[in-house]
Amino acid sequence: MKTRGWLPGFLVLLLACAPLSAQELQRFLPGSYQAIVDARGARPFVLALWSVDCPPCYAELKMLGELQRSQPFDLVLVSTDAPGTATEASRVLGRFGLDANEAWIFAAPTARLRFEIDRSWYGELPRSYLFMEGQREAVTGALEAATLRAWLERSRR
Repeated sequence: MKTRGWLPGFLVLLLACAPLSAQELQRFLPGSYQAIVDARGARPFVLALWSVDCPPCYAELKMLGELQRSQPFDLVLVSTDAPGTATEASRVLGRFGLDANEAWIFAAPTARLRFEIDRSWYGELPRSYLFMEGQREAVTGALEAATLRAWLERSRR
């Protein structure tokens, strides 16, 4: 079978041209939120909750990626989607240049995880938390670049 001779070479070429695998998201389980907070102590960071099915989240992710390239900051991204969407979620983060950040995906009942993060949060997205000196500020809806810049300025004093 002469045609088999080209198959291995074709497969190597195909694999070489394929995009690198997307970042593997960590499983966000009960206790993950507190582990994220505890790991940072009083250091400032942003926790951004988003979903692949949330158009305003895409606008926020784009802004976060752009701002992080000009003013690096500690950013933790949590997809509220089911683990079955992890590949898609990773691709989204890569598209916005956010794939080097710590990233998680919900891997337990959503209501329980939301309640653990914030008892007053009912799942509206995007939802961000700005942490500084052991305090957090919740932002519902797309985080504005001006708000984040002002927070970054305060956090670096």
